[in-house]
Amino acid sequence: MVREVMTALRALLVVIVAGGLVAQAWFFPALAGELAEAYPELAWLRWPILGAVVVIIVGVQVAVVALWRLLSMVDSDSVFSPDAFKWVNVVIGAAILDTALVLGIWALLSFGARANPPGLMLAELALVVCGAVFALLMAVMKGLLRKASMLTVELSEVI
Repeated sequence: MVREVMTALRALLVVIVAGGLVAQAWFFPALAGELAEAYPELAWLRWPILGAVVVIIVGVQVAVVALWRLLSMVDSDSVFSPDAFKWVNVVIGAAILDTALVLGIWALLSFGARANPPGLMLAELALVVCGAVFALLMAVMKGLLRKASMLTVELSEVI
């Protein structure tokens, strides 16, 4: 059961990275170009928003690599080692960065350009809330990992 779950999770992580690469290389650049042509008064937003979106996707990809590394540590029974904390910190940092960037895009479109349609604004705010919840959840999980690591050390000293 655990082996199948790990394999399925790794397959989904590969799909996320591949989808991110397609989005970075083709989808979002094409979308930004089309929107710049359709709304010339907002064409100045093309490159700043596209740059932020690409960095957000890179943040997701970095978090996926860190999660992959954590999965490998679970496989090798070394997830309770101090090395795991740096990978959890990478995931938390990527979540915070991505959340801040989405919040920045929301602020720029809402207050700077005054061009944030309701559907997009709700999606941005939902991403901010989900990103904040994910970062906080990972911080809690880091605390649980710390406690479990200490218990593992104590148990190994007893045995």
